[in-house]
Amino acid sequence: MRGRVELRRARVGELLVARRDAARGVDRRREQLQAQIDRVLRLSGAVAAASRRLQDAKEALSGEKARLGDLQRLLRMRQQSMIGQVAALYPVKVFHDLPHGRNLNSNTNGAHRSLSEENGTLPEENGTHLLNVIKLPQIHALTFLGWQIGKQRRKQNDICEKDLQRSAAVLGYAAHAILLIASYLHVPLRYPLHFGGSRSYVSDCLPSAETASIASAERTCINMTDPKLTVYPLFVECQEDDPTKASYAIYLLHKDTEQLLNYIGAESSGRRVFDNLQELIRIIQSDEYVYS
Repeated sequence: MRGRVELRRARVGELLVARRDAARGVDRRREQLQAQIDRVLRLSGAVAAASRRLQDAKEALSGEKARLGDLQRLLRMRQQSMIGQVAALYPVKVFHDLPHGRNLNSNTNGAHRSLSEENGTLPEENGTHLLNVIKLPQIHALTFLGWQIGKQRRKQNDICEKDLQRSAAVLGYAAHAILLIASYLHVPLRYPLHFGGSRSYVSDCLPSAETASIASAERTCINMTDPKLTVYPLFVECQEDDPTKASYAIYLLHKDTEQLLNYIGAESSGRRVFDNLQELIRIIQSDEYVYS
């Protein structure tokens, strides 16, 4: 009997020890959980503070974005106004057919066209010459002033000095308009333009051996700042001059116009300098350009 009692006491003692150990384990676990809860509370507070800061930053960014949008619209409206002045200074009118009654210089046999018709310059009623373009030389055929590259040259007796000067002036004015628009849009042209009225030039960074000596002399005349550039004239001095450089200059002028169209998200309508220039001005003058 006494042995059984002692055995029960020992059993109870073991249970008490196990209970105390379990209680201590529970206390330790409770402390760990409390520490984790405190850590989670601190982190949740930090997350809430970060969320508030993020919301404040979003509101500030939204305000800055709205302000930037307003500034961009003001800038584009200013660009629109300035380019509108360019359009008023150099109005572009593109005709695909020569107006009846104005074709005064074309030959009856159709063999040649006058320089005015070829470059599309017509006098206005008040005697001033604007950029009224009838037919621009087709750049893909590389024709300029009635000359076609790749074929044997022949003298065109119907091209007079006045036609040469008129064509050079029109191309110079077109170059000036493109140069002004590029400066207002803050676009560095791929092929720099050098406006000199009827003696304007286009530059290319790939000089040819054929034009090296002439280009070197021309650089000196127009004070080129980059000796690696070769200049090409947008004019022909006389009928006997080789029009190759002038044809290439018109091509480079087209590429500059195409660059400006691509800058505002538009596509070129082909190798037509004045068509593209007219489209460029039309897009910039539209409301879509300001609010896009």
